[in-house]
Amino acid sequence: MKRIAVIFLSFIFIASATSMTSAAQTRTAATSNTSSEPARVLVLGDSVFNAFMHVESAVEILEKRQGVIIATQGCQRLIDVGCMDFAKLSALQQLRRRAGKFTDVVVVGTGYNDRLGPDFKDAVVAITDEARAQGIDVLWVTYREAGNVRGKSRVMNEQLRRFDNKIDNLYLADWNEHTKGTEGWFREDNVHLITRGAIGLANLLNKELAPILAARDAARSATPAG
Repeated sequence: MKRIAVIFLSFIFIASATSMTSAAQTRTAATSNTSSEPARVLVLGDSVFNAFMHVESAVEILEKRQGVIIATQGCQRLIDVGCMDFAKLSALQQLRRRAGKFTDVVVVGTGYNDRLGPDFKDAVVAITDEARAQGIDVLWVTYREAGNVRGKSRVMNEQLRRFDNKIDNLYLADWNEHTKGTEGWFREDNVHLITRGAIGLANLLNKELAPILAARDAARSATPAG
């Protein structure tokens, strides 16, 4: 069994936070790496993960462990067009757009703007299927059960845990568990991140990416060349 990391008011504040980020934002955080090799990790997310576009120290924490591409967008949805006009590309489209530009894992932090039920289930299947076709694993970050998204996040997290037992390339990073009892990590909505929260998220991602990347490296080493 895979290791599990033990993680509408109209658009649930997620959309409101996107007013500061009305254009798509993409960053190749591996720019400090002089190697010509592609990044190992793609990070997708909505306005919660968009803190990485503003907190340099959090990105540096990620960079120290692996090359990353950060492709976050306020109001992003998993497989549908975003909740505002400027969010044209879904997480699935971002993943397809960057096929071949990274080698190992896509981190999914999108979902707060998505609908519950079959739509969410279809999105998980679509993204993990696309990742499998690209030969990569998926590290899905659970949703914080707080504020106006408490109930919605709880349901999505339960669905993710059921999927984790069934989908071979799906791993979970338990952000909800990781943030219990924290102080000074979030804005007033208790979901969106300030600097300390972005750093905490980067540290969690490094922790949960490490065994996935190590397992992939071991598998490559065990595969005969040629």
